[in-house]
Amino acid sequence: MGDKYFHLYRSDSEKDHFLGKGALCVSDRPGELARLARLFAEHNVNIILFHYNRSEHQNRVIIEAESDNLDNLRQILQKACGMNYVGGQFDSPGLELRITHIQNILNIEVQLQHKPGALSAFADLLAEHKANVIYMAYNEEIAETSANFAIAVEDTNSISVLLNDINDHGYYFNTRYRGSGQSEVDDIIGLNLMERFFFHLKKLMNTDHIGQVRSLVESSGHIADKLRMFSHEAGKDFESGDVITSVLAFASASLTKTGANFSYRRLPSIDLNGLKVHVFRIPTGGNIIIAEKNNDYVMIDGGYGLYYEDIKKMLRDNGIAPEKIRKIYISHADADHAGICGYFAEEYGSRIWMHEAARGIIDNENRAWGSGVSHLDLNHYFTSLVNSFTKFRFPDQWLAYGENRTGKQIGGFPVIDSFSVDNEIFLVLESLGGHVPGQVFFLNDSAGLLFSGDYLLLTDSLETEERDLLNIPKFILTSTNVDSNLFRKEMKMLRTLVTEGPGPEISARPEIIIIPGHGDYYSSGNLT
Repeated sequence: MGDKYFHLYRSDSEKDHFLGKGALCVSDRPGELARLARLFAEHNVNIILFHYNRSEHQNRVIIEAESDNLDNLRQILQKACGMNYVGGQFDSPGLELRITHIQNILNIEVQLQHKPGALSAFADLLAEHKANVIYMAYNEEIAETSANFAIAVEDTNSISVLLNDINDHGYYFNTRYRGSGQSEVDDIIGLNLMERFFFHLKKLMNTDHIGQVRSLVESSGHIADKLRMFSHEAGKDFESGDVITSVLAFASASLTKTGANFSYRRLPSIDLNGLKVHVFRIPTGGNIIIAEKNNDYVMIDGGYGLYYEDIKKMLRDNGIAPEKIRKIYISHADADHAGICGYFAEEYGSRIWMHEAARGIIDNENRAWGSGVSHLDLNHYFTSLVNSFTKFRFPDQWLAYGENRTGKQIGGFPVIDSFSVDNEIFLVLESLGGHVPGQVFFLNDSAGLLFSGDYLLLTDSLETEERDLLNIPKFILTSTNVDSNLFRKEMKMLRTLVTEGPGPEISARPEIIIIPGHGDYYSSGNLT
């Protein structure tokens, strides 16, 4: 019996014992959970399960209660309907930014008596201090007298006052978290995706720059809508949502690193019998690689589109005329590798090559398109946001690898095409799709070069900013691969290819220089 959102049951074990369970709808504001818990206490009904996690849903409370009086449960249901707790509208998790200081967050485990009104009394105490409960969990089957609360208060001093009052009221408690360092942000329960996004930005930027990004979000209906949908999808799986949010924040921070704030590091050029390879590490995004021989210039991958003017100046300052780059070969369609290619095509008529799978990725704004990954919608909103923040531009006309498909394999990877820099031949190896669909590698065995894209990174060479903020090892090795198991298999195959030789098709070399899409290049002898 009961409403479709909240049901009443007779216990199977006891004749005169009744249960009420379901999902109730509350407002996301201080005191609202106390008000709900008080409704059950007033009718002498004991709450045996209570779960509210604002990061999962800002309005939904999962609750179970027990009583030996069915009328009491019926009265609760009737009043809950009148208070709009039952059947209320469950909106999507909001974009609102309410918590902006981690120092104002407290997570405690509190011992409560197992009787009607105990949860309500403690929630009332929190409400008196205007503490907003962002996470609240109690389950008698797990711990009969223990409840966990994550709380946001108005200022840091309020935490001390609240803890003193909790102690004065005789509660035993254990402090699990009291706002301190940035490293704990990903572990804070109850933050919505917008707040997590904000805290990642806060570590990356100064206050003025954060304001620029917030202004951009607020002024762009497209970005705001996509961020809302991203928040909704990421909230379904917070582990992946946390990682992708940090990457999104890192991409957003690129907005503040253009013009006078643009910087780069040029690695020592490689000269192999006249074939010169120049590697530029730009502030965020992938490496830009220029290969040249006898005045034939090729670009392999590029950074975010918003760096286009800065990259042209960088090239000129290093003796490379951007108008000479008439051919660009892209390893995969992520914005940090392909975002700039459309600008070169538009200004200089540069021809662009990518894997055929890039068509679906670009057309659908989804880096996982064609992969069958479970988080397809999350990847769509993430791709759209990163493309928007970093001004991704892709040419209307481009060429797909495959014209020189040989049917052969090297190290287990199909050889689908080739290109040349003067007389130096690079083979295009097709990945198995572990990172994203359409990832390719470029191998020149005679010169001993492998361009590995987002594989075989020398993680020790990554800047502190890249390691701590973009979290590349986790980003590349785990969370944003469309198939992590397949990715790990490919990593082993590539290691074998460069350390033991590719097999009988091409003569093995003692060492290969590996030039990844992020970080420094290195010799295959350094692989561990």
